[in-house]
Amino acid sequence: MKYYILVGMGALAGAVVLFALMGIGEQPRMESFARSYNSRRIEEGAAIFENNCRTCHGPQGEGTPLGPTLNNAAMFNGERLQAFGWSGTLEDFLRGTISAGRPVPSEGTNYPGRMPTWSEAYGGPMRIDQVESVVGFILNWEERALAGAEPTPVTGEMMGTDMHVALPTGDSEAGRALAEGTLGCAACHMLSEVGPSWAAKDGLPGLAVRAEIRIGQDDYQGEATTAAEYLIESVVQTNAYVVAGYQPDIMPPNFGERITLQNMADLLAYMLTFR
Repeated sequence: MKYYILVGMGALAGAVVLFALMGIGEQPRMESFARSYNSRRIEEGAAIFENNCRTCHGPQGEGTPLGPTLNNAAMFNGERLQAFGWSGTLEDFLRGTISAGRPVPSEGTNYPGRMPTWSEAYGGPMRIDQVESVVGFILNWEERALAGAEPTPVTGEMMGTDMHVALPTGDSEAGRALAEGTLGCAACHMLSEVGPSWAAKDGLPGLAVRAEIRIGQDDYQGEATTAAEYLIESVVQTNAYVVAGYQPDIMPPNFGERITLQNMADLLAYMLTFR
């Protein structure tokens, strides 16, 4: 009997030691698992964001005329949540907004569309794990957004609204970066139908060719005499001529105050590639 008792006590002691050793390595193992899971979550969220969210919010959440910026300090330092009167966490705010959408515009905004419902729980197309992945992807911007709280100052002579001003030599690749990034042109003119397509579409030529044709048409009401002037006018005098079928006041009217002469030259060079 004593033998069995000793064996049992030995087995129990061995189990205690084994569980203790396992416990020592459990915390690093769980941390490694959490990092791996979060990386996969962000990667999946990036793909979903690219396919469903970039049209309104920009490729990296920098915002467009269709939707507000998500990748800025105000989103992560509490200012945005305070403006909405939200007292919960940012993670819960993002989860709720993505899931249920925002059918009513926020006070002080004038976006032409409304945030649609995305979660299956509210009639949308996304599973809950996909919603969680998008939330994780957006939260991944926090460190960079807070580090970049101070905007990079704009240097150089500002464009203004004079379509006849002399421009420096433009770089079409730099113009593409502006259109797809900070200025958000791609959201309305390439990724959606809010504004006229820049690319050739439905039997119509691209933007540059249409500009050449339009300045000679009787219904053109602007002051441009060349395709380049017409394109500049469309950027810095947004309501000078509104293409039939589209609404005035959708395009921000202050681009002339936001871009330099070089920015305009680069953007023009890019716009002229659409033929």
